[in-house]
Amino acid sequence: MPARLSKALRLAGSALAGLLVAIAGTVAHQTQVGTLPIGLVLALIVVLTFAIQARMRTGKLGAILYTAALALTIFWTGLDFHEDKMIPADDLGLIWAYGSIGLAAIVVIWPKLSKSLWSKRI
Repeated sequence: MPARLSKALRLAGSALAGLLVAIAGTVAHQTQVGTLPIGLVLALIVVLTFAIQARMRTGKLGAILYTAALALTIFWTGLDFHEDKMIPADDLGLIWAYGSIGLAAIVVIWPKLSKSLWSKRI
């Protein structure tokens, strides 16, 4: 497979991952056990893990595409089409919406993140 095609497929995969993570997190973020927001914590961990993976495999451009797809999907699911929202405007919904996009953006703007950096540490 040519290098350009491989890079393009990895970039498209990063954007698709952003879309799927946003959908899964939107569904899961309101899961609570008692008063513990287990779903929100797990969803934010998944967002951060996939953002780091996108950055390490495809560079900053892949992380930007991941973050953009995540943000657009969260924005779209937060809109109220006929008074029904996927992300309600409560504490969990606001933390999910802004926290997930913020975490992904931090991975994008982080100064240095590569496979070799992680392999040296482990």
